Amino acid sequence: MSKNINIILTLLIFSNCLQKPPVIVEDPIQIDEVKLESKDKIKTEPNENVKAIAHFMDGQLFMSQGNYSMAILEFQDALELDPMASTIIVSMAESYWKLGKARKSEELLFNALNLNPDDFEAREMLANQYIFQNKHDKAIEQYRVLAEISDEDPRYLIALAKLVLSQNNINESISLFIKAYEKDKSRIDILEEAANLSLRSRQLDKARSLYKQLIDFDKNNAYYLSTYIDLIVMSGDYINGIAALESLIDIEGETAERLSQLGILYYKMENIVKAKPLFIKLINMNHFDVTIMHFLSNIYLEESILDSAGIIANQIIFHHPSDPRGYLDAALAELNNENPLGAIKILEPVNKKFFNEFSIQYLLGSSYQQLEEYDKATIVLRQSLKIYPESRGARHTLAIASDALNYWNESDSLYEGLIASDTNDVQALNNYSYSLVERNIHLNKALEMAKKAIELEPDNAAYLDTIGWIYYKMDNIDKALSFIRKSVELDNNNAIVLEHLGDVLIAKNQIQEAIIYYLKALDIDKDNEILQQKAGIVAN
Repeated sequence: MSKNINIILTLLIFSNCLQKPPVIVEDPIQIDEVKLESKDKIKTEPNENVKAIAHFMDGQLFMSQGNYSMAILEFQDALELDPMASTIIVSMAESYWKLGKARKSEELLFNALNLNPDDFEAREMLANQYIFQNKHDKAIEQYRVLAEISDEDPRYLIALAKLVLSQNNINESISLFIKAYEKDKSRIDILEEAANLSLRSRQLDKARSLYKQLIDFDKNNAYYLSTYIDLIVMSGDYINGIAALESLIDIEGETAERLSQLGILYYKMENIVKAKPLFIKLINMNHFDVTIMHFLSNIYLEESILDSAGIIANQIIFHHPSDPRGYLDAALAELNNENPLGAIKILEPVNKKFFNEFSIQYLLGSSYQQLEEYDKATIVLRQSLKIYPESRGARHTLAIASDALNYWNESDSLYEGLIASDTNDVQALNNYSYSLVERNIHLNKALEMAKKAIELEPDNAAYLDTIGWIYYKMDNIDKALSFIRKSVELDNNNAIVLEHLGDVLIAKNQIQEAIIYYLKALDIDKDNEILQQKAGIVAN
């Protein structure tokens, strides 16, 4: 087409001599950014044939009146006069679409694209027709081309992102939204779309990064800050979480929820100095959140302020009777106060209520074990291991209780399992070897385990006594005396070890010194009849 015809047509357009209504195509996935409206279709079409222009204008007029059949006839006449005018073909395709002839419309649009592959209007119309027909794969093909040939316009990328999302291609959709935002940094809504989509698809690292960009754009947006805080807390980035929370508190003011989050972050960072007053403030605000009270009770336990720990634990029990943490915290306060009976009084009444709660069963079993109520201890400790079989603490405690009851099959199995899973479990090595030597069986095996325990902890008084006692049972009195004497030097308040030293000294015929250690042991364990007998026999 000549420049003269371009000028004439442009003037006609601006003088409203040639007006064309926008094409209205229903869009099932609501791609608002890209319309099917015509551009200045006449700027490059048709050629200098004035009759072609007249037919084209008449066709546009018929289209505006909804008379698409007549419009098609006019466009056909125009096209015969100017067959290379893709704009005429696109208008004809639009008319066929309005008449419900989708296949013919598609054919014409491809003809237009063969003439001009960069015809945005033809591709947009074709893509949106595919969307209307639920042919999303074909629509995506067209929008990929549009996005490629339009370097600066983000609309096609946004439309493409929504289309691929409709096919559950979440990662590509996020990538396209981000790419669109890079083209137009004022479109914060696009970045928010990518951030929300990342969050919904549980791509938390990406979501966190995108919400950080949103905050950089709008530092006072409470929603961005709140979401970002949740994400960084989940990631363990407590420092940035605290900074974001403090910003949000500056915006929204102090709320129980935000103070609670802030206190928990300080607690997890082990900043007790800042966490503790926040927790106390929250409780004074009648904010009886179970986690807050649990953490505060633990702080008091760590500070050995046991009365306060117990008070807070009882508040948990009062406000949250179905949460096991209150009972556990109260029991721990009693145990830290060397009162296992007090712990039992707290835990025993709720044992059945929390029959499947490992911590309740384990702590109750440990309390029974400390009071040497081994029958009760074994029952609840076995239950604890049904709940959490991997617990080494529960296995150790049950092994001790079972051994005390002469349930040696059970205790041996527990010790062997502990050692097999951790060859450096020094407590299992020592306790198992001591159990064997007390039964006077498998002394060589007991000695090897005791040697390993001493190798791992050479200055442990209990372990030194064990290996010394094994040597005594193996009639190696000199080694026995060496190890047990060293044990007493490290700890002279254990009646059993003092008795062992007395027995070894008797074997060495050092009777007077033996008497001294028997009497020391008897001073600690005054009701021990065996010690009384040994001290009395030697004295006579």
